[in-house]
Parts: sequence; structure tokens; C-alpha cells
Amino acid sequence: MSIPGFDTPRAAERRRVFDKLERRLVRLALAAPEDREMRVRVDKLRYAISFARLTVVRNADGSEVDLSGVQALHANRIRDLLSPHLIDKEDLREALRQTDEAVHHTLAARRSVLEHMPLSRDALEAEVSEKLLLVASAGGGGVGYVYPGAFDTLDRAGLEPALMVGTSIGALMSMFRAKRRRFDLAALVAAARTLSWSKVFRVLESENRYGLPATLRLYLRSALGHLFEEDGRPLRLSDMEIPLYTVTTGITVDALKHDLHFYESFLSADVQTSRSSRAQAGLRAMSILREFLSSPDALKEIVLGRTPGTEDFDTIDAAGFSAAIPAVIHYDVLRDDPRMTALLDALYATYGITRLGEGGMVSNLGTRIAWESAAAGLIRGRRNCFVLGLDGFAPSPMTRLAWFPFQQLVRQSNVNRDRQFADLYVPFPRTLSPLNLVPPVQDAMQAIRWGREEMEPHVPLLKRMMSPVPTLVDPTRPAE
Repeated sequence: MSIPGFDTPRAAERRRVFDKLERRLVRLALAAPEDREMRVRVDKLRYAISFARLTVVRNADGSEVDLSGVQALHANRIRDLLSPHLIDKEDLREALRQTDEAVHHTLAARRSVLEHMPLSRDALEAEVSEKLLLVASAGGGGVGYVYPGAFDTLDRAGLEPALMVGTSIGALMSMFRAKRRRFDLAALVAAARTLSWSKVFRVLESENRYGLPATLRLYLRSALGHLFEEDGRPLRLSDMEIPLYTVTTGITVDALKHDLHFYESFLSADVQTSRSSRAQAGLRAMSILREFLSSPDALKEIVLGRTPGTEDFDTIDAAGFSAAIPAVIHYDVLRDDPRMTALLDALYATYGITRLGEGGMVSNLGTRIAWESAAAGLIRGRRNCFVLGLDGFAPSPMTRLAWFPFQQLVRQSNVNRDRQFADLYVPFPRTLSPLNLVPPVQDAMQAIRWGREEMEPHVPLLKRMMSPVPTLVDPTRPAE
């Protein structure tokens, strides 16, 4: 569901070229022998690029100043000055030779903006110099056990996300990360030790109200609910210390090709507790997902936590619906909970949906959702961001040949589109099987190690990109 009043393609056209210029500059600088003079010039160019990227800046009093019009000519000048060297040829030396000219134009533009626009200097410098780290974690069943390893690596490097976006298993893992500002990996591992297939899933008939019927019932609240409560009250998305957006799919009547009983009984003969039977069921379920993906206009993107009216969604329920795969996993709110039922009834009526389910059908990698949320000013009122996309379900024919066709289908359906909004995209070639939804602890720990190992080489880039950019000193105003 798009953000009301915000034009994502237009904002991306205006800002993403500068995101690319800054990334390329930092990558080239990290690969080159660096001395103090070079570091100073790189920082000056980063400031110039970031200043050219400005569109809207929020003052401390909440008022917003739109600079996109008055900045357009300057932005084009900086883009034309640096693109030939950073994008066309990747020539760091030639890019650094443009520093003095870029600084000259940037200082002139800054003086003009501060003299003619109702904008505070502090707000301007904060927007130019400081970035928000946004982390989007993709769906894919058991592949998602690598994500805690990546989260732990970021935390150890002192890199705290300003937003977590999760789809399916990515939502489940992200809710553990978002609960506290400092990541508590031990709590997640302790939770994994208590889980078993029989505690998390059951095969039995039950009522369905908000979720699409399926063979397996996901009992997420009974399995993990005690970890997401405070003073006897379930934690809501608005309670997370790090903002959390959970991607779900609003399913309209037009998306349903069969009656509801078909989805409930589709895998009844296949789903047992053995690994081989679950593998057979998983492969059969691909045909149902293909049906839904073939009708994208009948599916609606519902971002729980961002979509108006969902800010106070129960965290466990949000993750449960995001992971509810049609015909495979059913999640629902059937308990006596007037607050959540009223919220869901209003959501369904407002957006014309009949069921809520697996977020991967509309956005398996939520990097676009993360970027546009920041670009629209929804995250601390700031728009300067770095988007990290974690994808355990990336196509990998060498390790998961049976899943390769479906991974490609998901990529073509929405991942390729959304991946363009990632400043750093990290696929994970080593993961558990997508069907290993409740792995033994030793398997989960192995996946966590894989996640750490895959994330570690990217830490230098992340730390450099997230480091504050020094403010440019204006020699014509030495008192500043």
C-alpha cells in the first residue's frame, strides 16, 4: 500500500542517483590506499553529494521545507560534475579532482538556501551529515535463520538500525531485533531451544476469520507470546524500541481461484512430521503461490506498522499473518480480543480485502518499503538513509536446485523491482532449507554462523557510509 500523497517513482528519480554516487565514491575510496588528504576530499565530496540530494528538510518544530525546486539546478550541476567519473568510468582520482568545484557550488547553494528559506542551520546539517540505517529482511522459510547472525554482526559493529522491515520469516526474526535497541541474540537462541514442530504447527480443522485457510495451523502466540509481553499485555508494533514494519498481502476476492475449503485441504494428505513428506508438500504448494502471483492486481500491499490504522497491531499477530503461506500455513485471530478484531475489521473494510497472508506475494524483499518510508519523512522526520537488504531466498541453483524455479519467480514478481532501492544487497548462499521451519538448535546456530560470516565483509562499507559527514566550512564566513 503506497504512502498517501507520496510519489515513490518521482522521489527515486530525484534522489537515487545521489545515493549511487555516494556509494560508488565510498567503495572506491575503501579500495584505494588512503591518506589524510584523500579522506578530507572524500568527505567534502560526500557532503556535496548529500547536499545535492536534499528534497524536503524538517525543522525541529516539525515544519517541513521543500527544497526540491530551488535545489534542482544545483543538483543537476553536481550530478553532471561527478557522474562521468564515479558512475561511467569509476575513476576515483578524477572524481577527487572535482572537489574544489563541487565545494564552491555547494557552499553557494547552502548560503542561498539559508538566506531565503525558513530553514534552521542545525536541521539542514543534520539532514546532510547523518544517515539512518534501514534493514529489510526477506521471506523464505527456514532460510531466515541466517538473519540473526547478520543482526549480531551489525550490533557488534555499533550499527543500530533506525527501522526494521520484515517479510514472513524475515518479520519473525526482525521482531526479535526490533524489541530492544541493543540486540539480544541470547534471547532468540533461548527461544529456539524451547520450540518444536508440534508446538508451532498443528494439523487440525479450525475456524477461519481473517486468515486464508491452510493445512497447517501456526500457533505463534502460544509458542512465543510470552517473550512479547510486558505487564501481561501483548507488545504492539508501536512498543518496539526500533520501529518495525511487517509486510503482508491483502487478498481480495478476485485473487481466490478456489473455494476456501480447497486451500484448507490442499496438503492434508502430504503434511506429516517427516522431512520427506514436508518436502513433497512444499513443492506442491508452489502451484498455489504461482496462482496468486499471476494476479498481482488482485493483491494489496499492507505494511503493518505503516499502513494507517495498523500502528498498534500486536507484534506476534503481524509476524503470523506475514508468514501465512496460502494452502500451507494458516494464521488467524480467533481469540476473544475486541481491540484486535476491531482493528482488523476496519483494515478489511478500508482496503477491500477478504483475507490477510504471506507478504512475499507483494514484496518479499522490503527494501523499497524501507526507502520510501524514509524518503517520505516517516522515520524520525529524516530522509537521508542507507538501505540494507538481506535475502536468504536469493536464487541459488548450486545449493537449492529444487527451489530455484520458484525463487526466480519470486524475484521476477517483486524482488527485482524492490532490490533497486537497496544500497547494499546481501544474498546468503548458505542457508537452511526453506522447509526447515523449526530447526534443531545446532542447525539454527550453524545458520547464525553463516549469517555472521556473510555479513562481516560488508562491515567496513557500512561503517564508512554510516559515519557522520563533517560539515563544510565556508571561508567567507569564518565565524560559523
